[in-house]
Amino acid sequence: MRILIFRPDNIGDVVLFSGAFKHIRVLYPDAHITLAVQKHIVNLVESCPQIDKVISLGQLKRSYLVERISRPSRNIFKRIIKKLIRAYNASFRRFDIIIYPVKSPQVNHLRVLNALKGRKIYGITGCTLNEPRNGYPSNLHPVQLYTNNYNVTKFDPWVHELIVTADFLTHLGCQVSSIDEILPEFWLHDGEVDHLSSVKEQGRPIVGLFPGATSELRRWPSVNYGNLAQMMGESYLYVIFGSEAEQGLAAQIQRHIEQAGADFNVLNLAGQTTLRELVKNISLCDLLVSMDSSGLHIAIAAGMPTVGIVGGGHYGRFVPWGSDDRNLFLIKSLDCYHCNWFCTRDFPECVHGVYPYEVTEAAERLLMNQRVDANLRTNLKSVNRAIR
Repeated sequence: MRILIFRPDNIGDVVLFSGAFKHIRVLYPDAHITLAVQKHIVNLVESCPQIDKVISLGQLKRSYLVERISRPSRNIFKRIIKKLIRAYNASFRRFDIIIYPVKSPQVNHLRVLNALKGRKIYGITGCTLNEPRNGYPSNLHPVQLYTNNYNVTKFDPWVHELIVTADFLTHLGCQVSSIDEILPEFWLHDGEVDHLSSVKEQGRPIVGLFPGATSELRRWPSVNYGNLAQMMGESYLYVIFGSEAEQGLAAQIQRHIEQAGADFNVLNLAGQTTLRELVKNISLCDLLVSMDSSGLHIAIAAGMPTVGIVGGGHYGRFVPWGSDDRNLFLIKSLDCYHCNWFCTRDFPECVHGVYPYEVTEAAERLLMNQRVDANLRTNLKSVNRAIR
C-alpha cells in the first residue's frame, strides 16, 4: 500500500503535526509512507523513522502535472492540453491513500490533490478561513474532492491544532486518547552544528530571540529588542535565530542591541543553520523570546522556557500550549481578535501593544525559576551523596 501524507503548509504546522507520524505508522505498519512538505522543511523531517520517504512539493508536482487551466474554454488547444495532462497523470501509479490533515485548505493545495487522483483522500472539512471569497471551484471543493472527510463545522474554529489533529487521527482509526500522545518530536543527528555548547560550559546565560513570522503584521518592532536587552542587562549572550530571508531583520535587531551598550554580546545565527541545527541550538538556550512562529513551537516542544509575543489573528488555534509555568504568552486583548490576520487597524496593536518591560518581567521570572530549579537539583544531589 502506498500512502502520501500531504503537509504543504509552514514549518510550525509541520512541527505541531510531527507527533502524529508514529500513530499513522501503527495504523499502516506495512505500508510505504511518503511525506510531502515544502522544500526548506525536508531537512527537519527527513530522519523521521516512521516515514519511508520525504519529498518536496516540487518533486511531487514534477511527478504529476498540475492542471492550471481552471476555467472552461472553447479553445481547442486548451482542451487538448487538459486531456494530455490527464493522460500523463494517469500513467503514474496512484497513491492508495492520501492524508491531507490541513484544517483550512487552500486552492493551490487542492489543485495538487486533484492532480494526484488518490484512490482514497482523507481530509478535514467545515473550516472556511482560507476559502476564496467566491467559494471553491466545483472540481476542487473539499467535500467533493475528499473520499472521506472529518467535518469540524460544529467546533470552535479557533480550537487548538493539536486537538484537531488528535480528533482527525481518531477519525482515521488511530488509537489516540489525548494530545499528550501526539506532542511534537524531532529527529536529530549527532553531527548537527552546535554554536552554543562552549558558551554554556562557560556558565553564561543565553537568551534566544526569534523575531521572524510569516507576515510583518505578526512581528514585534525591531527597536523593541534593543530596549529589551537594555532592561535585561549585559550578563546574557543574545542569540538571534531566523531564516536566510530574515537576515535583514536580524541585522537590524543586532544593531539595536549593540547600540544599547558596548558590553552587550550578540550572536546572529539568522540564515546560518539548517532546521535541525536550529532545533539543537534553540534547545541550548536558557530562554527563548519569540513571535508566534516556528521558533516558538520548536522551543516549547523542546521543553524550553519561552516568552511568546502573540497577536490575535489566530489566537487559540496555534498558541497557547505547553507548560503554564515554563511557557508564557503576552497578548494585548482587543475586540477585533480572530481577524485571521486581515488587520483593519493602522498597525497591529495586538502585537505592538506588548511592551519591552512586560517581556523583561516575564523573561526574568522564568530565568529565576530556572535558577531555583537548578539550585534544588544541586542540593538534592548533595543530600543523596551524603545519605549514600
